[in-house]
Amino acid sequence: MSEEIVRLEGVNKIYQTGDTTITALAKTDISFHANKLTLIMGPSGSGKTTLLSILGCVIYPTSGKVYYKNQEVTKWNEDQLADLRLKEIGFVFQQFNLIEPLNALENVMQPLTLQNIETHTARERSIKALEAVGLGERMKNLPKKLSGGQKQRVAIARALVSEPSMILCDEPTASLDSKSAKVIMSELKQLSQTGKAVIIVTHDLRLREFADHIIYVEEGHVSTSIKNEENYK
Repeated sequence: MSEEIVRLEGVNKIYQTGDTTITALAKTDISFHANKLTLIMGPSGSGKTTLLSILGCVIYPTSGKVYYKNQEVTKWNEDQLADLRLKEIGFVFQQFNLIEPLNALENVMQPLTLQNIETHTARERSIKALEAVGLGERMKNLPKKLSGGQKQRVAIARALVSEPSMILCDEPTASLDSKSAKVIMSELKQLSQTGKAVIIVTHDLRLREFADHIIYVEEGHVSTSIKNEENYK
């Protein structure tokens, strides 16, 4: 059995707006492990991004407990969670979130700079991360000189450079053409086999072929079966 990275016990997320109660995530027990690529699938507004945000310690659950490597982090303060996110969790977003005035190498170096790692060391690690995603020859390129697929690979390198145990991706292929999407998913699949838990939120059923596990979120409820495939089209 591979190492458990994150576990939710009785976790839910409820929002109160005036007299209206919205259950973004119903009570959930689930765990994610190293060496596995997991898809979190569901139609828009189903609660899958809420689940990803709780896994990434971006938001607190309304109730329940979150464990990261067997440490309960639900009671940690904002500074402790920010440090955990910086050092242990890599994030990859649909819109890449690259800093336009910085070249690819400088973008990848940013998490290490925030950790106050020596510039020489940060540069070496960032070069290796870019080479790992096949962009060793694009290090000096600004984002505007990169294709959508290349920008996403820079974003993956940035997520990798801190050597996190978990990589969380929110619709990482939604802005890409079919060919680029397959390249990105192949690279994420390879990363999952290097001791990392890779968790990907998507509504794209075509990505299922890359998954070790698939969970579905519909109306805030998490399950391992899909109710209505038409909702994903």
